Formats: sequence, structure tokens, C-alpha cells
Amino acid sequence: MRHLPRPIITLTTDFGLRDYYVAAMKAVLISACPDARLIDITHQVPRHDILCGSITLERAIDGFPKNTVHLAVIDPGVGTDRKILIVEIGGQFVVCPDNGLITWAWRQHPKAAAHELTWRPGFTSSTFHGRDIMAPVAGMLASGRKPAAISRPLDEPVLLDVSPSSLDEHAGQVIHIDTFGNATTNIAHERLRKLVFKDVKIKGRKIGKLKRTYWDVAPGKAIALIGSSGLLEIAVRDGDASKMLKLKVGDEVVLQ
Repeated sequence: MRHLPRPIITLTTDFGLRDYYVAAMKAVLISACPDARLIDITHQVPRHDILCGSITLERAIDGFPKNTVHLAVIDPGVGTDRKILIVEIGGQFVVCPDNGLITWAWRQHPKAAAHELTWRPGFTSSTFHGRDIMAPVAGMLASGRKPAAISRPLDEPVLLDVSPSSLDEHAGQVIHIDTFGNATTNIAHERLRKLVFKDVKIKGRKIGKLKRTYWDVAPGKAIALIGSSGLLEIAVRDGDASKMLKLKVGDEVVLQ
């Protein structure tokens, strides 16, 4: 007898691990879908940092198999009239607030389809929709419920003002700083392969030609290379580029 794989639900939040919030959502998830495998992507997204959460969520979607359900809650507008989304994307599902959190994944997957959640439970807290609304929905989807039964089509979700750099541009911007201090840009490897350039510059500082590994420069030296996300990255070998080069999200990167 062939056994079906257990459904996967991932969690991405800015809740941290000090309080009970993550455990409260997991309790709802296993009640709604007892067979689910729960996988924490991170609960250390900086508080209310929707762009950081968006980049992290897209990386999760890129790595998991079809039918995975991603529950993402970075929700400073909780309790307001902002919508809640179910997004079908890359053969997977995302449940998240409609506040721009889906942006980077939406830009990377042009065939994604958004739905506005219409289902609501009998009672909800005005401050914890992650537990009371989004977690039950994630559990329903993991159990086989179709989005059409609990939502309606939405033409386009709320999107942040960030997107992959276009082919005719010789510039981009930093979109994420990781825990090592490496600065990820919105310039994709595929685009770099179609351009001729001699140098990578950030904030007017020359970094040099594109390298392959962090060890292609001496310790303490800045380097430009393609990171694991397939995007141009600025790093410092054995150091923290964000501190040593004073980098931040939004800084311009130029291909000279």
C-alpha cells in the first residue's frame, strides 16, 4: 500500500522565541492537520520588517516541494481592514497578510494567483490573526481544502516598491542584509551573464570584478559574488560587509 507524504507547513514570523506566540500557532496547526510536519523557516525577522520577511519567504518557496503550505506572519496592521491572502505560487500555497509580504515571491513567479480570504472563525482576537485566522487556514489547506472554498480571486496583492533589476539597467540596490552582514542585491545572475562590465561599485566604492567564492580575496577584503539565492551579493571575507562598508537596504549598486 502506497502512503501519501505527510503535508508540510512552514512558519515565517517576526515573533521571536521568547513568548508563546509561535507555540500557539503550532497548536492550532496540529489541531487542524494532525499529520502535518511543521518546519520553522525563522521567527527572527526584524519586527515589522515586511521587506525582510518577503525575501525570506521567497527563499522558502524556492526550496520546498509542491503542495507545501507557507504560513507567514509579519503583520503590523493586525486587526485593521487589511486583507488576508491565500497565494498559489510555484505549486505551493502561502497564507499571509496582504501588506506586501508576498512581494519578492510574486515578482519571481509571474504565474502566481492571489485569493482574498473570505472564511472567518466565530471569534478572533484583534491582535493575533496569525493564531485565530491564518493558522486555521494553513491547516485547512494542508488537509486538502481548496482555496476556492474559503476565498475569492484577487487581481493583485499589495506589493512593495522593490523588484528584480531590469535588463537595460546597469544598477540595482541592496534588498537584504543577512546574519553574516552580507548584502544581497536585486541583480540576478541571469542578468549579469548578459552584461559586460569591469567593476562592481556600491555607494561609490569599487569592489572589483565578480568572484566565485568568499576565499577568492584576502581576509578582510570586500568581494562581489553570486550568492546562494542567485543574486549579486556584496560581502567581506571573514567579516561583516554591512558594518565594514556601512551598507544598508536601499543602497545603490552599479555595474561599471
